[in-house]
Amino acid sequence: MATNQKFGGDWSDKKLGALAGYLEAYGKVLSNTPFKTAYIDAFAEGGSQLDEDKGIYRHGSPLIALGVEPAFDHFFFIDKEADNLTSLEDQIGSEGYSKKSIDYLCGDANEHLQNICDKNWSKHRAVAFLDPFALQIRWDTVKAIAATKSIDMWFLFPAMAVNRMLTRSGEIDEKWQQKLDTTFGAASWKDAFYEKEPPDLFGEEVTTKKDKPFKILSNFVTQRLDTEFAAVHDEPLILKNSSNTPIFLLCFACGNERGSKPAMRIANHIIKSQS
Repeated sequence: MATNQKFGGDWSDKKLGALAGYLEAYGKVLSNTPFKTAYIDAFAEGGSQLDEDKGIYRHGSPLIALGVEPAFDHFFFIDKEADNLTSLEDQIGSEGYSKKSIDYLCGDANEHLQNICDKNWSKHRAVAFLDPFALQIRWDTVKAIAATKSIDMWFLFPAMAVNRMLTRSGEIDEKWQQKLDTTFGAASWKDAFYEKEPPDLFGEEVTTKKDKPFKILSNFVTQRLDTEFAAVHDEPLILKNSSNTPIFLLCFACGNERGSKPAMRIANHIIKSQS
């Protein structure tokens, strides 16, 4: 099998389980509507992933989405590596999905996502899955998705990567600060994560990082998403590694106000079942 992707473990199971559950429910809800539906995978990778513990290959998000019934009308698979998309296309053919309506898009996920969003969405609905391993997604891309008012988004937010950038002292490299500004779409993260202690004996103020940074991050990301989307789940699914350390937040945001109630009900059930 032509893939170098490795399965992440229990947290990957939860992530993909949440996605699969939502896609299945979403397809049923939209099946009796006139809308054309699409699935957008921003970091599609190479298809199946190797579960080294069990010595088997598992379907990644693109193959999971292709197997959902009722089926989506169209699929967008984005990856920056051409070899990944070639591997994915080969696997899709071997699984019998080659006749599906699919766009394979090689390059920067932000550019492709914004191009996809820049169309008339009045007769279309979609689910976007953003699964970066670090801070690849810019806030202007998140805004573009929300602006369609037609796309529901599952966003795997890189909590551990952000926390590592948030130094205890608050002295953060300028490039990192710019990266965080781009990720959050605002500089207000500084006030969210840091506080100033009273002046010391020499009259100097000391900036310190607040306690429980992952809880603060969960709340802050949710609040930022809530400024753009019709509805946002207020408790992202916390994904932890084998050491029980939080590494990602799986966030859900609904783009369409009229569809927000069933979307939030489904997402709430899924997040609770995976917690």
